[in-house]
Order: sequence, then C-alpha cells, then structure tokens
Amino acid sequence: MASPLQRQREQLLAKSHRDSVRVSQASLDSLHLRLVEFEQDKRELKSLVQIAQKVNHKRDVLIPKYKPLAEQYLASGDHYQNPIFTDLIVWLFDIGELDIAIEWLFNAIELDLPTPDNFKRSSWAIVCADFVLEWAETQLSHGHSVEPYFSQVFRKIDQEWKLPEQLEAKWYKFAGYALLLNDRGDPQPSQVGNVERLEQAKALLIKAHDKHSKIGVKTKIDQIDMRIRAIQEGRL
Repeated sequence: MASPLQRQREQLLAKSHRDSVRVSQASLDSLHLRLVEFEQDKRELKSLVQIAQKVNHKRDVLIPKYKPLAEQYLASGDHYQNPIFTDLIVWLFDIGELDIAIEWLFNAIELDLPTPDNFKRSSWAIVCADFVLEWAETQLSHGHSVEPYFSQVFRKIDQEWKLPEQLEAKWYKFAGYALLLNDRGDPQPSQVGNVERLEQAKALLIKAHDKHSKIGVKTKIDQIDMRIRAIQEGRL
C-alpha cells in the first residue's frame, strides 16, 4: 500500500502529464523533502504526552512552520492530495483558530480532498460539525458569543450537508436552546416574552426530535407550548 508521500508524488506526476505542465524533478524532490520533514515533525508531536503540550506545539511551532506551504497550495489552484494542508485544518481547529480552519475546510470540500489518514472522522462536514459544536458549547458555558462561526456552519448543516442523524439533532437542539437562554445561560422558556422567538425555538427542537427521538427535547417543547399559551392569554 502506497504511503501518503508516495501518493502525493504520483499525483503530481500524473497532473504534469495530464495537463501538459512540466513539473521539474527539483520541484518534486523539494516537495518530497518537505513532506518527509512534515512526517518527522508529526512523529515528534505524537511523542508528547500531554494534550496541552501538543496544542502548544502546534500553535507555536508547527503551524507557523507549515502554514505558508498550505497557503501556497491553495493559491496554486491545484487539486492533488496535500497532507500538509489537510492536517493543518485539523490543527487549526485544535488551537481554536476557527476563522481560518472553517475557510480551509470549505476549500477542502470543494477540492474533494480526503480527511487525514487514520483520522476517525470520515468526512470534512463531520469534522467541522464536531469541532464547532464542541467549541460553541464551551463558549456558551462561559457566557461568550458563538458567532459568527455557529451560524456559518449551521447554515451548511441546515441547507447542504448530510450528517449522522444524532449529530444533526445536537445542532438543532443547541440552536433551539440558544433562543431560550435566561440570565444564567440556561434554556428557560418561561423567561422568554416573545412568541415569535418561542415558535422559532420550538421549530428547531422539533427538527432535533425528528432527527433523533432520544435527543431529549420533548419536555422543553411542552414548556414552550405552555409559555406561548400563557402569553396569548395574558398570563405573563
């Protein structure tokens, strides 16, 4: 079975023949050496014991070192598999650089690039949904805004992407609960005085329930209905 480095070299050679573009041996050798170096750096990263060590090493050493190469790849318009580019997408999520990570992930989808080798998530859409939802939950728990990244990704999930039902349900649940938050950051329909907002939240939670019936939103839907009736009857 060919290694990622061998596949990369073969794809470059195939492109040069297909597009009648001369790729010099020197250029191929230079890229191959950078990929060899990249694999060595990844082995060093794997040897670190603590997660915080790994994250700091990605932020302070590896991403600054390889980001220019990934940017050159994007600027070139080439479509061959690039392990440096795809690994950096994941690393950017790891260090919380969501603006670039999401932008590059969308590019990876457009280029039909595979997720990194031996990566447990099978598609870029799942990668994005998992990372951004986890980030949004952490942000919300600290009273911070989840925008613009939550809405940016939620539009994709709502309109374009197909994800595992349980993961989609988690997104609709989060979006619905976000419309019901009280001053403590808890979803509490009785504290919402706007019927339109309640209806929006209910629609999202119904979608969550339809996607995955065990997502646990039925009680909250009933509470929304009770709140809407109370407002309509003047029992504020």
